[in-house]
Amino acid sequence: MKFRDIHTLAGSFFLFLSILSAGCQTGEKEKENEKEALMQAIEDYENAWASGDFLTVESFFAEEAKRLHTEPHVWDREEIRRYFEDRASQAPDSTKPFVKNEWKKERDYLEIRMEGNIAYDIFTTERFKALHIWEKQDDGSWKILYDVGMLNYPCN
Repeated sequence: MKFRDIHTLAGSFFLFLSILSAGCQTGEKEKENEKEALMQAIEDYENAWASGDFLTVESFFAEEAKRLHTEPHVWDREEIRRYFEDRASQAPDSTKPFVKNEWKKERDYLEIRMEGNIAYDIFTTERFKALHIWEKQDDGSWKILYDVGMLNYPCN
């Protein structure tokens, strides 16, 4: 092999490494952007709950969503929709200034993790504990696929 061939081969190798490195950096940047979008969705969901904006809360659920709480059965998407529409119709005037509910102030996240198009958050409050499994939608937004929670009952 001639020096010129080695030089060309080395140049090609370094070009390949540069392209590979740029691809990895792009992948990391995309992952960082996805994490930011997820965190924003979680914050917006929390704020909607805290302000009593139940129609906005309902909009965070995916079409295939299920809710597993203290009710005796699993709620499908239609029951979730009906629940939040009922809550919205009973809610006080939503034109009042935003005030965080006390339970939101005490929300303690144990973990928030994202793996590809699925993510989850686990948190506790003084009143309950919950797990949300989020799914990235085709439009890039994050929606709740499963909402699992239970009230904290006092130990006797």
